[in-house]
Amino acid sequence: MTAQAGGGASGTTRPPAITSRPRVLEISSPITAAAGRFLADAGAEVVKVEAPTPGVAAPAVGEALALRLYRDTDKRSITIDLASAAGRAVLRRLAPNFDIVLESGEPGWLASIDAGWDALHAANPGLTLASITPFGQWGPYSHYKADDLVVFAMGGMMFVSGVPELPPVIAPCEQGFVAGGIHAAMAALACWRATRLRGSPGEWIDVSLVEALAAQENTITNFKGGSDFTRREGSQHRNGNPGRVFRCKDGYVHLLIQHDEQVWARFVAWLGNPPELQGEGFETLLARRSKADIITETTARILLTRTREEIFDGGQEAHLPIAAVFSITEALADPQVVHMNVLERVPGGGAAGPAEAGYRTLRPPFQRGRSLPARRPAPTPGQDTEAVLAELGLGADEIAQLRRDGVV
Repeated sequence: MTAQAGGGASGTTRPPAITSRPRVLEISSPITAAAGRFLADAGAEVVKVEAPTPGVAAPAVGEALALRLYRDTDKRSITIDLASAAGRAVLRRLAPNFDIVLESGEPGWLASIDAGWDALHAANPGLTLASITPFGQWGPYSHYKADDLVVFAMGGMMFVSGVPELPPVIAPCEQGFVAGGIHAAMAALACWRATRLRGSPGEWIDVSLVEALAAQENTITNFKGGSDFTRREGSQHRNGNPGRVFRCKDGYVHLLIQHDEQVWARFVAWLGNPPELQGEGFETLLARRSKADIITETTARILLTRTREEIFDGGQEAHLPIAAVFSITEALADPQVVHMNVLERVPGGGAAGPAEAGYRTLRPPFQRGRSLPARRPAPTPGQDTEAVLAELGLGADEIAQLRRDGVV
């Protein structure tokens, strides 16, 4: 049923509003964690499936706790032993009740336990399955195992990372897991919306982490074949001159001066009109490329005499593209970052400990037009098992038996 669109031509309509949140089942792994967190931030109800821990599990502490608090805020957690036949049977009953299923198992694993795409689609035609694996579901490498380091290397990103005279380096954090997870989450949300608005069937989304990283590197999209023209540039921009990180009195700054001649003139004046940058040969970007060494050396010498604050503030006043290079601590203390409330407070409970404690974690890096419900603290493993299974129709006696058998 559609509603009349106000103010439009006679007979125009608009789609019905989506009033419910997608329900997401995340079969937990480091690969699916980012996708689950992105969907939870977007307002989805995310249930994370973890393996049960025999006995009383020691609470997460230190870095492990910090990682759990970040990855699992706004999620619920249930435990299922998917290595057991009984646990796989529970998963088969569970999954069709969700709109989106996230998984990262070896290709064919879900199908081998009768919970693959064909089975899920038959049980719930509107369900979307997002499979996130290193190399995708098909092809000669599809069954290879790989961690984030491997996909960063094979996706081409490592080759262009680092300085020219040294071997390639890896970037910090889990670049492949995050890039693949975000691609999977966005595609899954698009499929869910199509299902809700148009009655379209759900889809099987195949996300390759290697492909997700390859899509991040613009030298690949610009590649025309014939030779591998990419090379490591360190912090040097491919087109700007100067365009790199420079040391100053008390840290580092990054500046980028490109083709605009007015920007170049302001930059030279801001440096104090050094004689090395005067005369012929500096009129255009093309001309300046032949003088890259003297431009870089002169800029580096002058910036070493100034503090980071002097450089940043002076650059802003001169309308120059200059940025201070912050440590994480400095970034979080920056007035703009504080104003954006990048670190938000989440109520205590669950993995965070006593309810009165609470904790701070990164909020979603986007703003929404309406406020979301209060954030749910990251759960302890299995915290919501009984509640979720009961919601999906399992009786108290059946749940108790699964608990006694170690299945959940």
